[in-house]
Amino acid sequence: MLLREKKDQESEIPTASMGDVAFLILIFFLTSTVFTKDKGLKMLLPEKTSTEEKVTVVKENIVTIAINPTGEVNVKTIGYNEFLTESEFNRITDIIEEKLLERDTLLVISLRTSKEAPYNSMVQALDRIKLAKVTAQDGRELRANKISLIPTSEE
Repeated sequence: MLLREKKDQESEIPTASMGDVAFLILIFFLTSTVFTKDKGLKMLLPEKTSTEEKVTVVKENIVTIAINPTGEVNVKTIGYNEFLTESEFNRITDIIEEKLLERDTLLVISLRTSKEAPYNSMVQALDRIKLAKVTAQDGRELRANKISLIPTSEE
């Protein structure tokens, strides 16, 4: 019995449908990928009015919170002028709550942040402002709804 010699067969990958496979993979990933929304600060902005009204705010109703380039906070209002370090940011909530009881819905908070200030300081201050919540004598819940964000370059 004679054994036949095996012939070496060359193996090759068929590339005729490579374009089809690449197109199908592309469609699969485009349809199955979830695009996330940008995360950032959610702020409710007032709607634009058709008439240009000038809004005047009494100085006693304004609480100014200024953040300097080092991240320290200066809280200015009638009766207060305090510098707070990052560990004392919870005082912001106390001051806002006290002023809410005094000024009710007329209170306006002006958050002035230096362009060189740490981003974390501004976010923490804004969070402390939004945490301020008190109950008025008539049972209404008062929150700091009027917040003005102003970037500054001068200190």
